[in-house]
Amino acid sequence: MRILLLAPQPFYEDRGTPIAVALVLRVLSERGDTVDVVTYHEGRGLDLEHVTLHRIPRLPFVRGIRPGFSWKKVVCDAFVLAAAVRLAAWGRYDLVHAVEEAVFIAVLLKWLFRVPYVYDMDSSLAQQLRERFPLLAPATRVLDACERLALRHATAVVPVCEALAALARRGHASKIVLLPDVSLLDGAADPLGSTVGAPRAG
Repeated sequence: MRILLLAPQPFYEDRGTPIAVALVLRVLSERGDTVDVVTYHEGRGLDLEHVTLHRIPRLPFVRGIRPGFSWKKVVCDAFVLAAAVRLAAWGRYDLVHAVEEAVFIAVLLKWLFRVPYVYDMDSSLAQQLRERFPLLAPATRVLDACERLALRHATAVVPVCEALAALARRGHASKIVLLPDVSLLDGAADPLGSTVGAPRAG
């Protein structure tokens, strides 16, 4: 298969979601799939067969991107969107694998190019905004609606916990595959062969 994987975070880093994305890429590489990864400008390189990283341009005013919603991620995600549309327009992908908020980009790609997508659901963006910016609660209703749309149109949703699986069910996801986080404590080897000293944390 030819897969476009959207990873809206610094990649690779020894933390959270990047570890999970690297594990997915390792499996796809070993399976023989061809994967184009669109990701941020920050992070280490990745050496896996059949996997190509496409980084957004280096943005001098955007550094040290942390997990969770931020203006830095909004800026970077705009560049991820542009890169994803460009690649999808020229590449014949069988599937888009969208991590976290990149699912909204995947919805657009499905509408434009008829490419199905899998939603790798590590969190709820609407819930994050409600918790971080309580005054924006009315606006999160729009995000709730967008999130339900993304869930409903996904070929499959892969939540990392039962709470998110329940959210996916309420959003009428057609297929849900619960894939709990794997603890990487106690010096377990990370996908790049170094040592990870912390569990997944976003």
